[in-house]
Amino acid sequence: MEFAQMIRTAVLVAFLVALVFSGLVGGEAVAEVIAGSKLLADCRDGDNPNARDSTYKWGTCFGYINGVADALVPAQLYCLPKGASAGQVLDVAKLYIQDHPDKQYLPAPQLIVNALVERFPCN
Repeated sequence: MEFAQMIRTAVLVAFLVALVFSGLVGGEAVAEVIAGSKLLADCRDGDNPNARDSTYKWGTCFGYINGVADALVPAQLYCLPKGASAGQVLDVAKLYIQDHPDKQYLPAPQLIVNALVERFPCN
């Protein structure tokens, strides 16, 4: 595993642990389905090291997109090629949302699936 991937994995794990414990300590945890525009904004802020909370936003973007993608693999709506990385999934989803401003009001999970179905169809 390369160093950058190890760092990203560590950040993601730390983010998920913090998310779990924030729900346990602060009260009721709430799952939120966000619009594509909100996810894209978080992704853009996460890509900008000068943005406020950029590490948090990057973790939100990475975790949300890859969480949706991983959860729906068994549904066989799309077929990721062998060796496809989480970074590729992230890039495909971000580009799709960015390139479809007319659909950014839709729920982010729907846009993520649309992106993956378009880029990685099952033949």
